[in-house]
Amino acid sequence: MKLLLLTVYLAGALLHTAESLSCHTCINEACTNTTTVQCPATSTACQSITSVTQTNTSISVTVSKNCSTLLTCLTPLTIATEWSVNLGYTRAAHNQLCCVSDNCNFQTLATPSSAVNGKVCPGCASSADSMSGSCNVDIACVGAENSCFTANTTLPCSHELQLGCTTRNLCLQPAFVTAVFSDLKVTCGAPWSTSISTVILASALTGFKFIV
Repeated sequence: MKLLLLTVYLAGALLHTAESLSCHTCINEACTNTTTVQCPATSTACQSITSVTQTNTSISVTVSKNCSTLLTCLTPLTIATEWSVNLGYTRAAHNQLCCVSDNCNFQTLATPSSAVNGKVCPGCASSADSMSGSCNVDIACVGAENSCFTANTTLPCSHELQLGCTTRNLCLQPAFVTAVFSDLKVTCGAPWSTSISTVILASALTGFKFIV
């Protein structure tokens, strides 16, 4: 009986290993070279993401490829999709592809567009204005940004107002927020008038460090 149980256990372990997903990961900072890794059991997707971060006149571009989860993929599977948060004085935009077959994240995605798209939203001139709640400027939306947003963040010693442009797909993630932050809700209004979860806002601006 013990031998039978051991055989069943080993067979199950081998089957689990065989079904583990393999994904490309970067082996240098610019991600011009990658290697294939066996993902942990918790990773059910591969991800490729190209991000651009802009603060005033400083712009940086990063590329990442790794194992991820369906929960942390904010975009449709197998479709490269842009999402962005633009506060005026700082912006973070991401072009992301999530997929669920072995090594499907081989593609390096294009850098998100920084071209002005003709839309304008209320925004803040600086982080100091954001902290004081005195935001009274208009900012030009760029790239795929197709909604205005407003957010109020309460910190231990301050209250921060955040206004700007975003991609509407960021506010349409109730399943993501409910699963990870059960006490928060995402509500969306008409285009150009969107309420966005401050958790998603903060995560977007820090580039979403996904599970590896």
